Amino acid sequence: MEHYFDNYKRQLSLLLDRNRTLKYKYAIFKAVKPDDIVIDFGCGTGILGFFALQAGARHVYAIEETSIIDYAKQLANKNKFTDKITFINKSGHELTKQDIPQQVDIILSEPISNLLLEGNAWSAIEHLKSFLKDGGLILPAAGTLFMVPVNSAPRTFYDSEFFIGEKNVYNLDFMELPRHVFYKSTLDETAWLSKPQPLLQFNLLSDTLSDTFRNSIKFSIHQSGQLFGVEFFMNVQIFGNITLTSRDQQEYPSWSPLFAPSSFNPYICRGDLLRITVWNKVLSPYKCEWNLEFTHHSKLLLFNDTWWRAESAIPTLAPGVILSDNGLLFLHRDEFSQYDCDTELEWDFIQLFPKKLNCNEICQTILQSEKYSLSHEELMDNLIQLLHKLLINSLIDLPIPSERFQVTNFHSKIYIP
Repeated sequence: MEHYFDNYKRQLSLLLDRNRTLKYKYAIFKAVKPDDIVIDFGCGTGILGFFALQAGARHVYAIEETSIIDYAKQLANKNKFTDKITFINKSGHELTKQDIPQQVDIILSEPISNLLLEGNAWSAIEHLKSFLKDGGLILPAAGTLFMVPVNSAPRTFYDSEFFIGEKNVYNLDFMELPRHVFYKSTLDETAWLSKPQPLLQFNLLSDTLSDTFRNSIKFSIHQSGQLFGVEFFMNVQIFGNITLTSRDQQEYPSWSPLFAPSSFNPYICRGDLLRITVWNKVLSPYKCEWNLEFTHHSKLLLFNDTWWRAESAIPTLAPGVILSDNGLLFLHRDEFSQYDCDTELEWDFIQLFPKKLNCNEICQTILQSEKYSLSHEELMDNLIQLLHKLLINSLIDLPIPSERFQVTNFHSKIYIP
C-alpha cells in the first residue's frame, strides 16, 4: 500500500518550496551543535538530516517507514554521508533501544499538514521523546492551528460542486460522490465573520502529544452574512523566531489554508454567538475524520416571537422608532427631509438609524400603510421585517437579550483522504 509521502513527486514538491526548505536549514544550523546526535523522524528524502550533518552533527538516525527511504540512501551515498547516518525503515512507534542505542540531542521532523496534525505522527514523536536527553530540543518547536467562520466558499469548492451531487455532467450522474472533504482556501480576511481563534496549540517538547483532540471555541460575530463553513490555517515556530504560516501561499506553497463546508448555511448577524466544537478520529496513518458541531445563538427572532410585541420592545430596539396610535413612524424632519417621504407624515425624532442609511424603505413602508389602510398591527409586522433586513445587513445593532436568542445546532463531518 502506497503512503502519501511514498512518492517522489510529493517529496519533490516539498523540496521545491525553497522558502520552507531554507527556513528549516537556517533553523537547523542555529540549533545543532558540533557532535550532536540527531533523529530525523519521517526523513523522506533525508534533507533535514543532511542539513544537521552539514551543521556539525556527529550522527543522524533517519527514520522512514515508506520506500522513499531507498532514495534517501542514494542521496546520502552521493553526498558522502553514509558513515554518519543510520537509516531505519520502521514506524516511529516501533523504535526500540536496539534501533537507537544512545540518547539524542535533537529530534527533527516535519509532522505538519495544512491542519497541523499529520496522521499518527504526533504520537510517534511522543514515543521518540524517550530517546531525548534532558535539555534536548525538538524542531519544529511549536505550532498553532487557527479557525474562523467564513461568509463565502473558495473557488475550489464551487468548481467541485459543479460535479459533486449533480446529474447529467458529461452525460453522467455524479449524485453519489462524497461532499464532505476539505478544500484549498483562497479566501481573504473580508470573508471572516469573526476574529480567528486558536483551535490547537502545541509545544512539541513540553506538551504530551496526541493524534486526536477535542476542543470547543466560541466566536462573537463581528459582521453579518451567511455561514458557508470554516477556514483553518496554521502557524509554526520552527526554532526561536524562525516561523512559517500557511496563510502566505506565495511564500510557502507547500501549505495552504483549508475550507470545511458546513452542512447548513444560516444567516448570522453581528452580535450573534457561534460555538464550534471540533474533534477528530484517525482512520489510518494518512486518513482522518474531522467532526464540526455548530451551535448558533441568533438574535434574529422569529416575527411571531412575543418579545417583538412587548410594550417596550420597539423603543428598546431603537429609541427613535415610534408608532403612533394611527400607525405612523415619527422621524426628525431636519435630518431626513431630503428623502422622498409623504409630507403629511409628522416628523418628530430619530436616534436609531445612522445618517448613511437611506430611509426610503422606511418611508415606503409607512406610505404603503396609508395607501392600503394597514392596521397598527400590520404596520408593526412590516417594520419588524424591515428591522430584520437592516440587522442582516449590519446597519443596526439590536440589544435583544441573550436569553431570547434562537439556538440552532448542526453538524458536519469532513474527511482527509
